[in-house]
Amino acid sequence: MNLSLFSRRWIPVFLVSIFFRASGVVGPAPASAQVHFSTEERRIITITDERRDADSLLGYLTSGSTRVACRAAIGIGNIGDTSVRPALLNSFLAERRDSVADAEAFALGLLGPDEKTCQALTAAAAQHPTAERLKAIARTAEKTDSASVAKIVGQLADQKKIDPRTEADAYVEFALHHEVSSRMMNDLDLLAGDNEPNVRWRAAYAFARADDSTDLASRFSKLNDLLLDQGSPYVRMFAALALGKLHNARAGAALAHAYRGEDEWRVRVNILRAFGQFPKLDSLPLETIQLAADSALRDSALAIQIGLTAGDMIDHFVTSGTLVQNDSTQLRAWLDGFNGAGERHNEVAPVVAARLTVPAVRLQTPTKHDAIQNYARYQDPVIRNWAVRAAATQADTDDFATILKTMAAFSPVEQVVRLEALDSIWQKAKHLPAFRSILEKNHMADLYRGLLVHISDAVQDPAVDASALGELMDTSIIRDSAHRAEAMEYMEKYIPRFSSGRYRDALLAAIGDVAWLGDTSRAADEALRIAYDTANNWGDNIVMDSIASLLKHIEGPRIVGDAYAPLPKRTARISAIDWKGLENLPANMSINFSGGQIQLRLLTEEAPLTVLNMVRLAREQWFTGNTVHRVVPNFVIQSGDPSGTGWSGPGYTIRSEIAPREYDREGMMGMARDGKDTESSQWFITECPTPHLDGLYTIWADVTDGMDQVFQQNVGNRVGSVFLSQ
Repeated sequence: MNLSLFSRRWIPVFLVSIFFRASGVVGPAPASAQVHFSTEERRIITITDERRDADSLLGYLTSGSTRVACRAAIGIGNIGDTSVRPALLNSFLAERRDSVADAEAFALGLLGPDEKTCQALTAAAAQHPTAERLKAIARTAEKTDSASVAKIVGQLADQKKIDPRTEADAYVEFALHHEVSSRMMNDLDLLAGDNEPNVRWRAAYAFARADDSTDLASRFSKLNDLLLDQGSPYVRMFAALALGKLHNARAGAALAHAYRGEDEWRVRVNILRAFGQFPKLDSLPLETIQLAADSALRDSALAIQIGLTAGDMIDHFVTSGTLVQNDSTQLRAWLDGFNGAGERHNEVAPVVAARLTVPAVRLQTPTKHDAIQNYARYQDPVIRNWAVRAAATQADTDDFATILKTMAAFSPVEQVVRLEALDSIWQKAKHLPAFRSILEKNHMADLYRGLLVHISDAVQDPAVDASALGELMDTSIIRDSAHRAEAMEYMEKYIPRFSSGRYRDALLAAIGDVAWLGDTSRAADEALRIAYDTANNWGDNIVMDSIASLLKHIEGPRIVGDAYAPLPKRTARISAIDWKGLENLPANMSINFSGGQIQLRLLTEEAPLTVLNMVRLAREQWFTGNTVHRVVPNFVIQSGDPSGTGWSGPGYTIRSEIAPREYDREGMMGMARDGKDTESSQWFITECPTPHLDGLYTIWADVTDGMDQVFQQNVGNRVGSVFLSQ
């Protein structure tokens, strides 16, 4: 399958660099265009960005230019207007150009399930199958038809109309939509023995998505062979997850044995996660997880990733309540050694030891208080946050008071964690009358209540504000009319402030508070209308829908003379695209960390406005100094938020630009989002194939060199400089 529908036209240009330092941007501007968009393409890109007139793109589907027709089809899919689906389907059925028909099939898949579309795609694929058409069948299939629909793939394979790679690609998509049949499992068994690693890892991935553990158990030998596959670590990492679904002693022994002989850190991470699918923690998984944590040495970033995953698994089993007495006793004794002062202190990385403090406190280890205090003293905020999370697992008035009273001394990143900890302790207090009584008598409850209401006055950070206002919606906190009146007064003040500051998440939280408080006052109405007008300027339909629904409840039926003015008509988005700047964007970007550089190829033709946005932010030094605020081992690293909380951005959103390119390998660079068309500045880089992200997250670049640096990143690492070049 051709992952890009648009041909690349690279123009040799002398090296141009823009290097960011504290003093500003230096370097010459690019000398000539990297890409060119025709008049028709410009119109299509504009209409797609404005999310309107999807039917006006239909005429471009018959363009003599394949580029134009493909871009129009994908634009229709991104707009998401299902009313044009019949016309798009008719165009697909009449189209004779493979690349255009594939683009139309992709767009039909983006429009979601539809029986007629699925049937038409199935009939068309039977005559002329391609990977894109088969995947579109999976995306358009209704749940009730999934098993019968998936058989088309096996039939085409039997007829030798598709190759093993296409068959495996299609089965991955069907597996993602939980469309797994016995025929499919048998076919995957054959694909798992293919000579091509790219076929085998897809078969292993589809196995890992299967829900029938009984069927998987019958394929233990095949899965074990995949776990030991020396052709590709992708095969082994997904085979591990598939074996985890067997959750029996045989699978546990195979995983434990493979862990000890495995050199690839990502496979080890997935083996540990596979143990997390087991119903209980037996001796072999426990020994393996303990080995992973004990081996998380200070000087090895990769060992730390493995150790943190081990900590997650231990916490999972501790909270699941499945530990038997002997295992619990053994685990408690082992965890007590990670208290920040024991023999492991000079060997195991502090962040891993601190992470293990959480399950240690849950199991009431003898030195739990010492552990919390030891890690709370660290200069590293990531380590301090683990100490706070550990404290939050128990109902302790001293911990509650300390976290509450020291809130102002910490950064927004830590304040968010501390707010979550306070909420966790408070939820325990609701079920422990004696503990709750102590908090009320020593006025800690009143201080907490006041903090949630007033913190947005003192700390104007969207993450902190949204967290606090989310916790406020609790009848044990707002428990009488006086508390309610005070909260209403502050929400009426916060809503205009949040909207003027483009604090979207905080604004949505405040709107939710107004609804929960039942504030039907004129002041609330006026504040919400101000926010509606602002959101209208943003073009944010989610915020406007929330406000409109609440206003309808507030205003209700009114007597003559007291009627509210109707809400203004929603402003159509007008896209003022800098075409000259877009066509002269650099071809490459490099992100520098203290340990080295990650080099990226910018995918301007596939995600033009996303790349334009990210290059502009880079030139404004938006990314310089950002932390890596999220790391999920063997999944993604994420950055692009100067606040480091994962809640912030530049104050605006851009549209999703979903194209057929897939997350089919490590090093794909995507845009983080909170729903469709909510991207802004936060980016992520994948550490392995992640097909479940396909069709959901914009891909705007890929790593051409420096994946070793991606793997080395931990939470809290900072972006140094950003380098753009032709």
